Amino acid sequence: MEKWEEIYTQEDLYKLQKIEIESLRVFIEVCTTLKIEWFLYGGTLLGAVKYSGIIPWDDDIDVAMTRDNYNRFLKEAPSILPKEYVIQSPYNEKRSPYVYTKLRRRNTKYIEQYHHRLPIEKGVYIDIYAVDNIPDDEIQRKEQYDEVRKWILQYYYRQCLHLSFPIWGIKKIKNAIGQLLFYLIGHLHSQEYYIKKIDSAMTKYNNSKTTRMACLYSPNYDNIYSKLYPLEKRKFEDLDVWIPSCYQDHLRLRYGDYAKLPPEDQRIGHYPYLFDIKEINHEYKSRYDE
Repeated sequence: MEKWEEIYTQEDLYKLQKIEIESLRVFIEVCTTLKIEWFLYGGTLLGAVKYSGIIPWDDDIDVAMTRDNYNRFLKEAPSILPKEYVIQSPYNEKRSPYVYTKLRRRNTKYIEQYHHRLPIEKGVYIDIYAVDNIPDDEIQRKEQYDEVRKWILQYYYRQCLHLSFPIWGIKKIKNAIGQLLFYLIGHLHSQEYYIKKIDSAMTKYNNSKTTRMACLYSPNYDNIYSKLYPLEKRKFEDLDVWIPSCYQDHLRLRYGDYAKLPPEDQRIGHYPYLFDIKEINHEYKSRYDE
């Protein structure tokens, strides 16, 4: 048994992936209409390169775009999205623990482990990230990375309180006290205050001429693009998608020898607290229907 089988049946995983592929199709149609450039990111990029589609055990889809395109998407996409979809970002949902954006499918549930108590939209999603310039100087790069991580962590602990009862033992008591203190101290400032701090740190070098870019939402320090353009076209399931020009170098930095399969205990996506996809009528055909 592979690790993902502890969470999903094969049928449930396929159904979840099909909804996400449908959502990707909608995302592509919106970006095409708005003339917004985008590309696959993270494990979805790896899936396109290795499998021409979603990684067999993956349970989410990631896309990215430059900051200017990201801001345009957030501003213009809501007016043309189908009614079945909603954009969730820290700019329009004040209780969101995410500093990036999710495109959610209504009438579904995909509730993540630590966020099940939050009163937020919880449909099946694809993740959308902005990519920003990073400095060529490594000292400045590390300073920017550390500043971004500091504000993201402060924001996250402000938004989420992960206390689960009963709390036994000295270690768990100390951990609970620490979480409660971070949560209370975080509320000395507004949610908007932290998002402005995060955005300011991420976009610090966007008006500077640099040779590299990065998705600064990721805790992976080597999540770097040495040459984003020209974007290359690939197949992902039966969709035409875009990937970065430097995808090989980028994937090596993130995953090492990405041609090899990961160990069985790493063949897993997320650990959902709850998911419910029974209400969706699947119109989209994936390779799993063949």
